[in-house]
Amino acid sequence: MRVSVKLPKSNSKSSGFTFTIHYEALNKIRSMPLDRSCENNAVLMHINKSQISLSKNTVFTMIALHSVGPTLISVFAATIADAAIVEYNWTLRPVRASPKDTSFSVDCNLNRLMLLINDEYPGPTLRAQVNDTIRINLVNEDPSQSFSLHHHGLHMFGQPYYDGTASASQCAANVLQTQVYEFTVNEAGTHYWHGHMAMERGDGYEGAIIVTDPNDMRETELEATYDEEEVIFLQDWYHLDGPALRAGLDAIPFIWIGDPQSFVINGGGLYLRCFENTTVDPSLCANNCSIDNYIRTIDVESGKTYRLRIIGGQTLIGVNFAISDHNMTIVEVEGTLCEPFEVSSLDVMPGQRFSALVTMDKDPDSYWATTSVRYRSSGPYGGIIFRYKGAPETNLTLNGPFPDHPLWNETEPTEVLERNLVTKNIDSYPDHDVLSADENAIRRFVLVTTQATDQASGMLRWAVNNVTYVMPPKPFIFSAYEACNVEGAAPWPETIVPGSVVLPEAPPNPWNYTEPVHESVGSYNKESEPSMIPAVEGEIIEVILQNARALNNVSEMHPWHLHGYSFYVIGRGNGVYDKENDMSSYNLENPIRRDTVTLLPLGWTAIRFRATNVGVWTFHCTMTAHLLMGMETLLVVSPDRLESPPPGSRACIETSLAYDESNTSSGVSFLTSFTYHQVDGANISENLPPCLCFVQTTIEASTTTQANSDDPYNSDFEDTVTSGSLFKGSAILIIIASILGYSHFD
Repeated sequence: MRVSVKLPKSNSKSSGFTFTIHYEALNKIRSMPLDRSCENNAVLMHINKSQISLSKNTVFTMIALHSVGPTLISVFAATIADAAIVEYNWTLRPVRASPKDTSFSVDCNLNRLMLLINDEYPGPTLRAQVNDTIRINLVNEDPSQSFSLHHHGLHMFGQPYYDGTASASQCAANVLQTQVYEFTVNEAGTHYWHGHMAMERGDGYEGAIIVTDPNDMRETELEATYDEEEVIFLQDWYHLDGPALRAGLDAIPFIWIGDPQSFVINGGGLYLRCFENTTVDPSLCANNCSIDNYIRTIDVESGKTYRLRIIGGQTLIGVNFAISDHNMTIVEVEGTLCEPFEVSSLDVMPGQRFSALVTMDKDPDSYWATTSVRYRSSGPYGGIIFRYKGAPETNLTLNGPFPDHPLWNETEPTEVLERNLVTKNIDSYPDHDVLSADENAIRRFVLVTTQATDQASGMLRWAVNNVTYVMPPKPFIFSAYEACNVEGAAPWPETIVPGSVVLPEAPPNPWNYTEPVHESVGSYNKESEPSMIPAVEGEIIEVILQNARALNNVSEMHPWHLHGYSFYVIGRGNGVYDKENDMSSYNLENPIRRDTVTLLPLGWTAIRFRATNVGVWTFHCTMTAHLLMGMETLLVVSPDRLESPPPGSRACIETSLAYDESNTSSGVSFLTSFTYHQVDGANISENLPPCLCFVQTTIEASTTTQANSDDPYNSDFEDTVTSGSLFKGSAILIIIASILGYSHFD
């Protein structure tokens, strides 16, 4: 939920800040009646004077968690001019390149079906500032597939129905339907959006998200260190489309997706068989296949420093990215500002994002930047060109010179990178206290990823602690909400959610995970259902991701992404995790805070976070094939605190073919909207007395018109309140108004 309040003007400049309302104060807030007159102002908030500095011209965005556990409430301050509604009109449709029109070919190959937003690849960049409301009108013009839209890296705090994960948080947009996503963004940094139904992001349905925060001093200091910025969007590219690849994963016998045919950067690459005229069928190659036509170029100027926002949009392969003769300085990791760290090359796994500063201080020329495959024994290279202003007219060739890359199975570069990525000014993050939590307050999981042959179906699957995740028939958030609200339901987390299995906190049959897979795991994967980790709001959770060998005795790299959260990467190591010995190696001072972490072959990685975001959040391997084969679980946080799902999110359950004449201009026969409308009583006076004012609100949603282990045979608004109240009980907006220069609350 979000509220903008215009306070008495001041000449002072506001700055971003965060503070914590203590548990005792929050209890007093809960016990107070809702009061529009603001007469009840007896709540005490104990905040250290050094933590907060307010101006008189301030907008506050506050999430109030109506809960029973210890809760953090983050308050973000910005000037009134910074809060805006940013609207995008997106149409998703299938396209195909042909000999007559090669414009949709990304690598010289023709006849490859793509799914594009507004006919762009990569898709349109979504840009916003912290506190902005983003509204995306998404029209699905695909005649045969349903889709959702996930905003990877945005936590959707207090907005769990808008995470965009089909089967977890919402119904997908059906054929010829429209969905309107409207949410407030709070996470500055480099993120990206993509489909989250099956393998559609590998078909082109993805693009960058850039969120800035002009009121965060840390962000403005960083911006002062560079002149311009560029997006580097990475993608492995298959010539079979998503549905065809998915069919092989579910086939008996199993058909692995194999290596991608090319690798594209910013929508451009070269399929070497077309480029070298060695393809079996020349009619499948564009007649204009050349470096100039298909490799993208970034024009740069001598002496300038560029911020490269590097986005790992791959579906399978991790890569190493490097620029000839230029080093990079890493300054941001997935929305977290880190201590600057200089590298000659950078590992980027699927779903990961970095900001790197590069100074163009070499002779004016054209320089290759390339990618090489990591942790898989084969795969294509990718390339993009940095061309200095005034560079000679000579064109680059595939003879180089190219930058150096590590060997595909060399782990040291990744280990060095991960060891040196540390959070800058970690005390400025409101959740950093989890690093000093008492051992007895930490709930610890050991999650072991294994392969198994499902006895019931005969399909090759992945499993976590012997449980293969299977997509539920309806979004799990609905099932969890209903289970908590049925008459006689046990209190959460003892609530039983029908059709699901609680993930064990450790493997039921432990073994030495560096050895071949245990027989009880390899032949029977215990359960095949939606699995969940039930958590109570406020819990501190530590997860040790433990890698193991697959059925063909190979251990792979797996990048893991948690929706709805950023976590601290507190430890990593080789071999089998040993609590008694390995905890001493944890970095609890300044670990990197991110949302997608690398799990190296035959290694372990430990992460820690506080479960403050109520909802259902997917936790999965970002290799899409592994995700679809079951390497996934759900973090379910206090669903008893959820408000009922917006009608628009239930389209796959409560589908109506009734035609809505009020939306005839849309040109679509039936639509599903997720729009939050203006709340009654939103005209808030500028002259409210100093108090903590509670405003009862309502929601109105309208329904309108390496050797690859995967192959077992291979050894190798606008001055108004916009409310998305998602918590059970009275939904409240907390408005702090008429703050006349106070530096703290007593």
